[in-house]
Amino acid sequence: MRPLNALTDWSLEPWASIPLLVSGILYFRGSRHLAAASMLGRPLRRRLSALFWCGWIILALALVSPLHELGEHLFSAHMIEHELLMVAAAPLLVAARPMPAMLLGLPDGWRRGLLNWTRGRGPRRAWSAATELKTATVLHIAVLWVWHLPALFTAALASETAHIVQHLSFFVSALCFWEACWSRHARRTGQAEAAMMLFLVSVQAGFLGALLTFSARLWYPADYGATAGFGLSPLEDQQLAGLIMWIPACSAYVAGGLIVAGRWLGAMERRHA
Repeated sequence: MRPLNALTDWSLEPWASIPLLVSGILYFRGSRHLAAASMLGRPLRRRLSALFWCGWIILALALVSPLHELGEHLFSAHMIEHELLMVAAAPLLVAARPMPAMLLGLPDGWRRGLLNWTRGRGPRRAWSAATELKTATVLHIAVLWVWHLPALFTAALASETAHIVQHLSFFVSALCFWEACWSRHARRTGQAEAAMMLFLVSVQAGFLGALLTFSARLWYPADYGATAGFGLSPLEDQQLAGLIMWIPACSAYVAGGLIVAGRWLGAMERRHA
């Protein structure tokens, strides 16, 4: 494997770069409309904008930066991509509540058409089902485990289409899961259950990471030249990937659970004060 060039080895595939560019433009345009109309207070606008752009930048790092190219050769880099999508970009973007700004960034006719479509029974039911807490939790866990089955993970390495589906399913299931957790917190109902689901996902992701870390055999095909270039054997690369899932990724779910639980307890204290 040749050394990566941080300036030239950007993966600008249309499936990733175009949605990133369009979403960034829409949010920028819509945010200016919100600011001009004073529809949100300035501190709140700044906080939501910071959350969005942090999530957007992390999403870009995962999908189009040289990390994406490196992930084609190193399992540990591939794992970093996945975790950036699920435990960094997704919760930040959900917390940013970007849809009002992005809708305002659309031309008037497109915005009215999209709003009319989302008000239909089918889209509303689908969104409600996908972001119901238990459903979203099961979906997120299932996506995580299914794509780490050796046959499917190997298929994602061999097929660009399967690779795209893998990344999309990780990201979309994470969006639904974090939306379910944060929306329950925002409604001040079901917060204890949301915290429990965050801890549950942390436990099962940690278990999968531990399996990868302590396994004595390779689960997936390895690029021996790439791992040797980083001073790792393929098995050590797999163990490093397991540690990435086990420690920092699981810590993000635990942190989310602690945030929800802490605010739930704070709300209970205020009600009984």
